[in-house]
Amino acid sequence: MKADIDNAVAETRTVLVHALAPNATISLMGYPLLFSRTQACSTLVSASQRVILNDMAEYFESKQRELALSMSASNVRYRSPQAAFEGKRICDSPEGINGVVAGPNGDGDFHFHHGDKNTQLCWLFTGDTCLSRESYHPNQTGTSAYAQAFMTASPLSAATRQGR
Repeated sequence: MKADIDNAVAETRTVLVHALAPNATISLMGYPLLFSRTQACSTLVSASQRVILNDMAEYFESKQRELALSMSASNVRYRSPQAAFEGKRICDSPEGINGVVAGPNGDGDFHFHHGDKNTQLCWLFTGDTCLSRESYHPNQTGTSAYAQAFMTASPLSAATRQGR
């Protein structure tokens, strides 16, 4: 998983084209931990898998932060959503991130089609009901938390850049 994260961060670097807008400040927003570390609940993801996924989210955040720091001369800043999502993760109340959502709810959701490799995402449900792409993504509470994180986060200070 770490190799996939490293590749995603490298691809992000290529997208952050600052030459076209040299006076712009680019805010790179991270992704919150998915699961509450304090609340237990029943999900399709085991407790040990939840720990792994949260650990990978922390790794991803550290890599995104490093990317922003390496591009700080180009006015790229990292903004962490972690504080805004405290008490709003899967298993918290209210959840700001959806757990498993059954679809189809939209055109982008998985649908049952014979021979389609994504049909495996329909095993839990019956009929034309499959896993929705809304699963494990922010809901209305979560999008408000993202907005809060963006509006309240300050640009990186020199101390933050040096890891203090």
